[in-house]
Amino acid sequence: MNRNRVLFLSSLLLIVSTVSVRAEKNPMDKARVINPSASFLDVPARRAELASATNPRVLLALNDKRGCLNAEEPAPPVGRMIIPHHYLSGSNGPVNPEEAKATIPYRKLQAAATDGASRYVATGDHSEAACVANLLAKWAAARALLDYSYKESSQAWYQVEWTLSSISLGFSVVQADSAIPANQRKAILAWMHDVTDYMFDQDPHPGDHARENNHAYWRALCATSVGILTSDDKLYRRGLEQYVRAIGEMNPDGSLPPEMARHENALHYQSFALTPLVMIAELASRQGVDLYGIRVNGHTIADAVDFLVRASDNLDLMKQYASEPQTFSLISGKNPPAWTEFWVARSPGKPWMDILSKPLSDSNIGGNATLYAAPARGN
Repeated sequence: MNRNRVLFLSSLLLIVSTVSVRAEKNPMDKARVINPSASFLDVPARRAELASATNPRVLLALNDKRGCLNAEEPAPPVGRMIIPHHYLSGSNGPVNPEEAKATIPYRKLQAAATDGASRYVATGDHSEAACVANLLAKWAAARALLDYSYKESSQAWYQVEWTLSSISLGFSVVQADSAIPANQRKAILAWMHDVTDYMFDQDPHPGDHARENNHAYWRALCATSVGILTSDDKLYRRGLEQYVRAIGEMNPDGSLPPEMARHENALHYQSFALTPLVMIAELASRQGVDLYGIRVNGHTIADAVDFLVRASDNLDLMKQYASEPQTFSLISGKNPPAWTEFWVARSPGKPWMDILSKPLSDSNIGGNATLYAAPARGN
């Protein structure tokens, strides 16, 4: 073999090796938005399924008459967005009651927008879509969710993550309806994009992946959702890349390291962290990307769910991370988190059929998850 051929083959091998390393480091670098109207579910198809529903839980969800039209529509708050910390001290222990008071308008906004989205999926009522858009347009015109700083109120930053996740997912459900004028849609989306950009600008430790916990995943959900709505490929990829990092940082048993440091709430935060990750995967699937199947450092998201299930069944598994009794368990008898509807739709069977007994809803992830994802027929 002559010297030139050896050099050529060596160069080719180096190129292939470099591409492989790049792909492993950032497998989402080619992802792009292919359908900004896709939402996290196929709305017309789902409505058709619901028309012949026999699943008792779905029938109960369909009978829930809450919507935007009969909701209390909160006015955008005036002045600086300052919210007391959720916990009275640190990141666990007693909850600060003042936080709940300060977040009332944001929670009312989320409820109205996502109840309207849920009702729209169930009925196709154009007035529900218009109601959601009109409400969001008022908040957009007021430039809400933009008057805060992390240094002044870190809890305000967190609240923006949840409220933006909520309203962007809810709006994705109704945004294509003919009752929403194009200029109104454009104004809402421009505002959401501004809120997303400002939220990321407030990060006190940009690029420090060691500090990424569930809050980083919620911000990633905002990036994914708003990136799709606005056809911003870079923003969309930012959300997917955070998902990939989260999966790659799992402990060998499937637990998420930052959440295991939360003492008595460690298992709760394992579930809470899964909420935005599941919704990112749902959004990505509608753009042709299978995040459920992606494996990073030997793990998929299924390993994190499996740990949650196993630790709920055997709380001794938590003792290596937290000596305190846990405040959360999937099998506690209380309603499980709403993200499980999306998971069970893809991975049915035990233990889920024993856990799911009532409709599940969460405004943080767009509303009535049972309406959105539970099997319409059967049990």
